[in-house]
Amino acid sequence: MSYGVTDLARARARRAGTPIQLRREPLTIICQVANIRADAEVHRQIGFSDALTFNELHRVLSICFSLPKEDSPWHFFEHVDARGARIDPRHQISQFLWREGDQVDFSWGLWDFEIVVAEIYPRDSGTPRALCVGGSGSLFRNFDLTAINAELTGQETIAEVLNMVAPPVRRMIERTKLYDFVPLLQALDLNRPVEVSRPTRHTLRSLPREVTPEGQDAFWAMALALSCLGGKELTDSVVETAMEALGWVDDDGRSLTGEKIRALCSSSLSQLERVGAYGPAADSPVDRLDVYRALLHG
Repeated sequence: MSYGVTDLARARARRAGTPIQLRREPLTIICQVANIRADAEVHRQIGFSDALTFNELHRVLSICFSLPKEDSPWHFFEHVDARGARIDPRHQISQFLWREGDQVDFSWGLWDFEIVVAEIYPRDSGTPRALCVGGSGSLFRNFDLTAINAELTGQETIAEVLNMVAPPVRRMIERTKLYDFVPLLQALDLNRPVEVSRPTRHTLRSLPREVTPEGQDAFWAMALALSCLGGKELTDSVVETAMEALGWVDDDGRSLTGEKIRALCSSSLSQLERVGAYGPAADSPVDRLDVYRALLHG
């Protein structure tokens, strides 16, 4: 997808080597970043604002690939059919990556990386500036998605976001150290005004209905998972990971399945279904988001 036609000012600036500023709202770029060698491959899928400079992108890549904090030379390069001219790191990413398939190259010491645009999305004020959404392989340290995103987000932002959420949600994230939830909560934009009826607010204040610690944890894990607005597979994956990190297992010692977790908080889920936030007859995604914002906000 390409957003807009060729910008003559951008083209002239690239030829002149002059950094320019965006004249539109920033977009989120999802890039496939790869280090490919004869004996191994390392991949990361990274989303970031195209308003970042290449200086800032260097920091993002260093975190995502766990590059050592040493003074190794690094550069970005244009790429058409092969490596091209070196890019001034003061340039904004939007000057070079603005269509799916666009590519730039990055070198750090003796390591080379390809950066290819996979998708482009609109973004809003709640979207994190940079987020690692997946990957495989490693160069210097084992791939740890949670640790990477915690470092990308920063401790100050993590604290700020956790101060906005309901205390049980904050405690659950702190207990599990699953700081991957922080970018999700950022994206939810919890301070945005919500349109939720008084009866719905009354119902939400009564949750969770469960009285056991396991049932209450199951509910808040489900609330976070459901706020992703994904399908059953994604919801199950998120909630199973959260409950495992909390230390809850089935009677036979195995990990709890999504179905078992739903059963643990079925009373609360029935209330979410009653207000249109869950189940086969759930309201539109926009309306459900308002319910989850109201539920998760502190």
